[in-house]
Amino acid sequence: MREKIIFIFSLAAAAALWFLTFVIKPFNFWAMMSFNAAILIFLTFLSKEKIIFKDDFNLKNAFIGFFSALILYGIFFIGRKAVLFIPGNENMLSSVYEAGPETPRYAVALLLFFPIGFAEEFFWRGFIQKKLYTAYPKIQAVLIASAFYTAVHIPTANPILIAASAVCGLYWGLLYAFAGSFFAVSLSHMIWDPIIFVFFQIR
Repeated sequence: MREKIIFIFSLAAAAALWFLTFVIKPFNFWAMMSFNAAILIFLTFLSKEKIIFKDDFNLKNAFIGFFSALILYGIFFIGRKAVLFIPGNENMLSSVYEAGPETPRYAVALLLFFPIGFAEEFFWRGFIQKKLYTAYPKIQAVLIASAFYTAVHIPTANPILIAASAVCGLYWGLLYAFAGSFFAVSLSHMIWDPIIFVFFQIR
């Protein structure tokens, strides 16, 4: 019962945090995202889910993490052509890339790498998806976790951001399910975030 309450509360908290960040916008976007990351990490620790294992840290998983980040970037690079037909697509992309403009780019890159990228995987894959494994077959758990991850982005009312979160949620969910490595999936996210949001933006 305690585990179920923590699970539901954590999902509700994540939804509330993303609503505050993208809709209410109480203060600097990147400061808010870093705050969110801290809360997600806390909630995951609260769940007492065992996520990080010593044997996980090896060259094979580092290779998987690094190259899966590049592959996902390639998917988005190609997919950029697919959103050209969406009315207002330039404004939608700008709203993503121009969030928190007062924060230096190097600081944004560092925050995206850690704690933001790490925390999102720690929570969504390490906690939520892994917990769903206890109640559903692996693929079904991936789909449900990806749906939750996408749903928290719906209040943004930005179709491109929502679609991107769906692709990322499914991609990293499958990577975690089949690679079986939190190190690989977290590294993938931590590398991909700074690449696409700072260093090699796709507009």
